[in-house]
Amino acid sequence: MNAFGINKFDYWRGKSMARISMEDVAERAGVSITTVSRVLNNTNHPVSEKTRKKVMKVIQELDYKPDISAQSLRQSFNNIIALITRDISDPYFGEMARGVTETANKYGILTFVCNTGRNPENEIQYHELLWQHRVRGIILGGGGLNLEAYKIKLQEQMNRYKDNGHKIVSLAPQGFDMDYVMIDNRGTGELITDYLIARGHTSIAYISGPQNTYTAFDRLEGYKLCLKKHNLPYDDLMIAYSDNSWKGGYEAANILLDRSIKFTGICCGNDNLAVGALRAFKERGLAVPEDVSVISIGDLPNANYTAPPLTTVRVPLYEMGAKAVNIIMSDDTQEYNANIIFKTVISERQSVSNIK
Repeated sequence: MNAFGINKFDYWRGKSMARISMEDVAERAGVSITTVSRVLNNTNHPVSEKTRKKVMKVIQELDYKPDISAQSLRQSFNNIIALITRDISDPYFGEMARGVTETANKYGILTFVCNTGRNPENEIQYHELLWQHRVRGIILGGGGLNLEAYKIKLQEQMNRYKDNGHKIVSLAPQGFDMDYVMIDNRGTGELITDYLIARGHTSIAYISGPQNTYTAFDRLEGYKLCLKKHNLPYDDLMIAYSDNSWKGGYEAANILLDRSIKFTGICCGNDNLAVGALRAFKERGLAVPEDVSVISIGDLPNANYTAPPLTTVRVPLYEMGAKAVNIIMSDDTQEYNANIIFKTVISERQSVSNIK
């Protein structure tokens, strides 16, 4: 306690009103700045356990926080991961974002979540901004667009990141070779079609996402392959395309019904489309699954609360996002270069009937 009634500890706490520096920690602990740096960065240079504990105690007492901006100037990137999504209001991307942000937080790094609004120009602009911020890695949450100008620009961005040691991981097909963590979309499209066929359905319609997205294309191809495998006819009239929203599923189901084609089952490219289709069928006086069976892909939380509860394929969105972060943070080159396919399983509920 000094003449002004302030003890030494309060002096140091008061100093944090400006900013406690590494020099302050070193002075308080009675060690060199180099020693403090070695403790903070957990380097291989020898520091006795007694000294390490003393430094860590002072760091805690002073509530010292390393200057992240200064650290980033000494390396080629910031400790930030960016997740680029198509529509953050969509629960599909929300689950991805949860896996990415919660896992990144465990590493003590920030996450930027960039919402493109399904606009490719917005996505390219985000890439430019992320390049300026020197992010450590980028995770692409949505499937790529089969648009030549977009693909050329995206490929240029990917090459620039990789040439400078930044990591990029995709959670959906992009239309060109890159590292990924995702499901087998074609196989999953085949899985849901096979599920209906195994229960006696031979007239099966399909509601797809946009024709120019690789994820929607692959899932639809799986449907076509399954029909061919079972020697069932393919008919373009059995296909309707939409924008991956509830409204899109509703409108697509009505298009199919307006064609006056007969089908006992319908595969939906994702849960949003199925939710919209369920409403359309109800309004048109069709009971699910008695009149038409519905199956989809995603297993989002609302699949449990539709009427009836939706039979759908579980996509491990949280786990995919978490794994992508682990890959970006890993120094293991072999793990980084690995392309990972997560398995999918069907969550059986009450929207599919057996008509055998």
